[in-house]
Amino acid sequence: MGYAGAKRKGASFPPPAACAATPCKRPSRAAAPAMEEWRDWASLHPDLMDLIAARVLAADVVDYMSLRAVCARWRSSAPSPRDPTLRDVRFLPRGWVALCDGDGVRPADACEVAFLHTATGRCLRVRLPELRGHRIVGFTDGLLILINKDTTAVRVLHPFTRAAVDLPPMAAVFTHVAKDIRSRAWMRAAVCKSQTSDSIAVVAWFPTVPGVVIAEPGFPSWLIVYHNVELTTAVTFQGRVYGVISNQRQVVQVYPQCPNPCIAHIPNTFGIPQTQAFFLVECAARLMLVLRYVYIGGNIEGYQPYGFALFEVDTAGHGGLTPMSSLGDWALFLGVERCLSVSRNNLPSVTSDAIFFDTGNLYPVAMYSVNSGMCEQISTLSIIHDFTKRIRPSVRPFTLADHLFTFCYHRQWSRGLMFHEYHCLPTSWKELSRKHKAQDREVQVKSLGGSSSRSRSVKKARCTKNNCSSAAGTTH
Repeated sequence: MGYAGAKRKGASFPPPAACAATPCKRPSRAAAPAMEEWRDWASLHPDLMDLIAARVLAADVVDYMSLRAVCARWRSSAPSPRDPTLRDVRFLPRGWVALCDGDGVRPADACEVAFLHTATGRCLRVRLPELRGHRIVGFTDGLLILINKDTTAVRVLHPFTRAAVDLPPMAAVFTHVAKDIRSRAWMRAAVCKSQTSDSIAVVAWFPTVPGVVIAEPGFPSWLIVYHNVELTTAVTFQGRVYGVISNQRQVVQVYPQCPNPCIAHIPNTFGIPQTQAFFLVECAARLMLVLRYVYIGGNIEGYQPYGFALFEVDTAGHGGLTPMSSLGDWALFLGVERCLSVSRNNLPSVTSDAIFFDTGNLYPVAMYSVNSGMCEQISTLSIIHDFTKRIRPSVRPFTLADHLFTFCYHRQWSRGLMFHEYHCLPTSWKELSRKHKAQDREVQVKSLGGSSSRSRSVKKARCTKNNCSSAAGTTH
């Protein structure tokens, strides 16, 4: 059928060990007669070197690593970006998003991921042998969240420095909380600041069952912080995880925990409540809530199946929601697993003051203009099937919007498939459907009664489950 091909290869970003620095060699004047004045760049004044390094690091950690690789003196004068705790925000790969090759090969199987820096448009393909035997379950600030398919242990990996933080296995959670295959295969997770240590924490929730669990390095097991809460969407913002509880119409601080987790109530004045969808996204250093509703207005020319309402969330003073009327130079990409904001100033090919979203029909991707209130279908000429059979081959090259939108839909991205092509599978594509079902069953929880160590894990999990209310403080 042609839906999977050979993995495309590109230039890989070398690990820091490959950037072994050597002293800068002084060129002779005979070799460079046009050079009026030779400068010993390796011997810059320490204060000037510190200033240059700080400015480069503020822009991007990858450029900072390249700066350290210039020569031995520069490398020794600039602190190592390999933070073993992954807590120092200066060294996080912020602004880097993962691209999809669209060849049907999972990045975890190929052990490589292509990244795009949304502030500069720079692309890097990174070889990551650490992905072998793992599933990629999420991203936060460029960090990869992995789960081991055999042990269910969770790992947070920095793709450029290769620093990693390990967390306890999820086996007990899968046994007592998220028991179905879909929850195991498509658990969602986010990285945030630890509440109890100088490292990080990982918050996990599930698409089909209520419950929110957290773990930190050194924890013996995962803790259930909320029993009956089902998060519709969640995002990390300024080191904290915020989420939306749809049935209560609340924006809450999920972790670190606080006495009053509700920070805003969502208004119920837009369309039919049952048709509304909620999205949280960081945009221009602000946390935004996007409310999508089915448009039921009068006769308006143009394509307008949905309307959108934008709000800024006051996370500092719990001051609720402030309506917004424009996105300025920014564009939003709204997905089920995550959302993304990019600036037209950095990526000129992306339309500004616009929202890209899934329509749920044959032409899945549409763009909503915040200024005009009109929608435009942008995937009409690139769909490859009509829900029944293939109607055309893959339309290449993919647009930047195709890549950014696919990043927001982890199910397609993690399978190496573009969202606008594989947002659903025709019933006739049985071979591909069987392949996906087999992949979803990869994370298997072995029988917990097989050995003494397994038995101790069960007892520990049951103890954790019974005592989780005291750990959670306030449960909903």
